[in-house]
Order: sequence, then structure tokens, then C-alpha cells
Amino acid sequence: MLDNAKLVDTPTVPFVPKQREQEPTAQSPAVRRELVDAMIDLHPGGLIWRRTFSGTPDQIPHARHFTRYLLADSPCQNDAEQIVAELAANALQHTSSGRPHGTLVVEISRTTTTITVAVYDCGGGGVPRFKLPSRTSARRGCGLAIVAAIADQVGYEGDDEVGHRIWARIREVG
Repeated sequence: MLDNAKLVDTPTVPFVPKQREQEPTAQSPAVRRELVDAMIDLHPGGLIWRRTFSGTPDQIPHARHFTRYLLADSPCQNDAEQIVAELAANALQHTSSGRPHGTLVVEISRTTTTITVAVYDCGGGGVPRFKLPSRTSARRGCGLAIVAAIADQVGYEGDDEVGHRIWARIREVG
């Protein structure tokens, strides 16, 4: 028992170990595409992964890594990773996700022919717009336009009160 001890409330910072890239080696070669498709086909509707991230900008690289890791065998890996970064940044900038205690959820859905990347936000911020901003010199506001240019389909569900699910679908050609 400590007599004169004071309890100090110190903020905790979650420890996220650095992930190393997992390139195919002689000991662990790349998985053949037909085997990946067979695994996906085992689950009606494909595979779905979700992860919640704190609503801070330092989490965007972690969201990118989550996407890169799950889609390591896909030819659409880089596009999906860019889409996640843009959607996450948009959520932090324009919704309650970027406020104190805000969060966002990254969802990756995969079938044998498509990858759907979605980000769920905490609401607020109005309706997402996938067009370029009207000012030609705008340095900001192009994130959703970039997503629309990369993806085959884009859309959103939800509203300001319950939050939005902003999504982009890419056809997997491989």
C-alpha cells in the first residue's frame, strides 16, 4: 500500500507496432489468383473487413496500411489505398469524425470481380460531392473528385445525424 502516492491521470497513446511489408519470397511465394478467388467464393457475397480508427490525421497511414495488407494480391491495391486515404481525410476534414473523440470506420468488401472501399463517418458536414470545386485554383476540395476518377462507381448512404457511408467500387481485372 502506498501512503502518499498520488494517482496521475496520464493520457495513453495506443501502441501500434510498425508493420513490415510482406513481399513474396522463395519461402512464401505469392498466392495464385485462382486460390484467392476460390476462398472468396466460399463466402456468399464475398469477404468483408472493417476496422475502426481514431478520428485523427495520424491514423490515415494506418488506414492505408490496413487496405494495402488486405489487398496485397490485388492489381487494384494502389487505387484502393488512395481511395481510403481520400475518404478518410474527407471524413476528418468535413464531419464530426475529426472532432475530439471522433472515429471513422474503414470497410473493404471483396468479391471475385470487385473491391468496394467504404468509410463510415460520425455525421455532420452535409452531403458529399464527387465533383471538382468550382474555383480553378482550389488546392483543397478535390479528394472526392479524385475518388470518382479512380473508381468505377461511387456513392453514399446516411445523413448528418447518423453518419455517412461513403463508398467507391473498383472492378478487379487481373
